[in-house]
Amino acid sequence: MTIDNRTLSMIVPYLLDNQEEENLFIKILTRNQEQKPLISFNLNLIRCSNSEFLNWTSVESSLTLRGEFVRTTFTDANKIYLSSGVTYLKNLAMLDCSTKTTYRTSDDELFQIKLRIESTLNDYCSSEHLCYPQNVYQCDFEQHRCTCRSSYQSYLNKYQQSVCVRAVEKISQCTMKDIHCMEWCHENRSSTTCACPKDLSSKKLSDDGRAYCEGRIGGPCNSFIQCPLGDICVQRTCQNTYYKLHHILSFDIATVSIIASCLILLVIIIILGISICILRRQRREKHYDSSIDTVYKRKQQTNIPTASNYDNIIYGVFHNNVQLSSTVLSYNDDHVNDSSPFTASSDSTSYNPKVVFLGGDQHLTAIYA
Repeated sequence: MTIDNRTLSMIVPYLLDNQEEENLFIKILTRNQEQKPLISFNLNLIRCSNSEFLNWTSVESSLTLRGEFVRTTFTDANKIYLSSGVTYLKNLAMLDCSTKTTYRTSDDELFQIKLRIESTLNDYCSSEHLCYPQNVYQCDFEQHRCTCRSSYQSYLNKYQQSVCVRAVEKISQCTMKDIHCMEWCHENRSSTTCACPKDLSSKKLSDDGRAYCEGRIGGPCNSFIQCPLGDICVQRTCQNTYYKLHHILSFDIATVSIIASCLILLVIIIILGISICILRRQRREKHYDSSIDTVYKRKQQTNIPTASNYDNIIYGVFHNNVQLSSTVLSYNDDHVNDSSPFTASSDSTSYNPKVVFLGGDQHLTAIYA
């Protein structure tokens, strides 16, 4: 805002909430969303040299310096309604009813009033200078709408207009460049005229009507930012208690599942080991039995002669020296007398010794009587 004896230039900000409006000399009047807002300008800003407030009753105004000035008489004392832009004022008049005297400014006294209404996030723009103040707003050339700069955030005022504000932890951090500067909401504040840091929390109202900042799950938390219902602040971070419980239960279920799987796998390995041992044992027994059967079959396939025609010294000696001690037993076969010598008889030709082939490399043969 710049001001001198004849010039006033400023950007008129929107009121954020139900602030006191009676003592404001300049304020925005919004009628509806379709109509452009007007500016209520109190002529008490224009004073005489003695610094006394005068109740002006009329004024001549023009939108251009060389244009026609139109006299405006207003019933609401000292208030004139202007549109956004430049307005030139002259010939301010007042009537003193007690003396019936009219006071008027001189013709050479010209006042320049340059007022701009603060932009909103719904305002159309085609260039950067159409969004103001420019240190707060910038033009989005893709959407052709005014947006907030990085250090500011949107705020919905009482007129349902989205404007840009700067949210700070302490009001001392505000500067003169901030057209709107608001302190963070917390429980100790009685007023709801506050903001919450963007991308970190959202503004909530408690049961007693106080505003506070509610954080997000997994987001930061401190003395200003509270965790949502069901969450707790652990090491300055919002953590969901149900999620932790579910995580613990999930961890326990996973652990039990792993242990059960390991036990089942161990049992399967043991069963497989026992089965393999049994199979190997059965195979050994089967192989041993098959070997015995093979030997037995080979023995059965060996042709042992019933009579030996061997005519060698061993057989002759064996044949000549064999004595048979056989005596006819009595009918009860209780005693056997084998003292009778064996003598060759006519039945010697029927003697058939048993020959057993012992095999081996020397082809040994055993003869049994």
